[in-house]
Amino acid sequence: MNKSWLFVVCCLSLVMPCTAQNLASQFQSMKDSYASSGSIVVLDDHTILIEPKMPGPLCAMPIVKDGLTTWVYYTFPLASVVVPLASVDETLIGENLVFTDPGAAKSYKPGDAGDTTMVVIAGVTGKQFHTVTYDRDKLTHLGPGPHSAKAYGQASDDTEAFGLTFTDRSAAHIFETALKKAVLLAKAQALRQ
Repeated sequence: MNKSWLFVVCCLSLVMPCTAQNLASQFQSMKDSYASSGSIVVLDDHTILIEPKMPGPLCAMPIVKDGLTTWVYYTFPLASVVVPLASVDETLIGENLVFTDPGAAKSYKPGDAGDTTMVVIAGVTGKQFHTVTYDRDKLTHLGPGPHSAKAYGQASDDTEAFGLTFTDRSAAHIFETALKKAVLLAKAQALRQ
C-alpha cells in the first residue's frame, strides 16, 4: 500500500511541472501569434488578459441560404478582456473568414473569401468574461493622443462571447490551437487541485 501511494505521489510531482511548462508554451504561442493584433498578458496559470489594438475592425460575414446572400456584421469594441481559461468552452472556439472592406457587400461574388480571420471565443454556460469596452465613434473621432479613457468612452461590461481578428490566417489557427490546449490544461489542472 505504501509503495503504491509513493508511486502516485511521484507521478503527480512529475506531471504538475510538465503541465505548468506546457501551459507556459501555449501562452507564448498565443502571445506570438496575436502580436500583430494586440497583446496578451498572463495574469496567472489560469487567467489571461487580452488587449486588442483599438479600434477593432467592423467585420462582415456573408451567409448564403437558398441562393440568397445576406450579411451579418460584427464589431467587438474591446479595450481588454479577462479570460479565466476554465470559463472558456473549448468546443465553441472557432474561426470564420470575414470581410473588413466597407464595400465588400456590394462587390461580393459567391466564393469570395474574407480578408481577415475572426476567432470566436465563448464561455461555458453561465460564465461571462469581464471586459473593458470603448465607444467606437468617440475613438475614431479623436485626434492624435494621448487621451483619457473617458475621452473614448471606456466602460466595464461583461460578455458571454467575443471575437478576435487576425489578418494572418495561419496566426489565427496557431492562436486557436494554443488557446484550446491551454483551456484543456487549465481545466485538468483545476480538477487535480
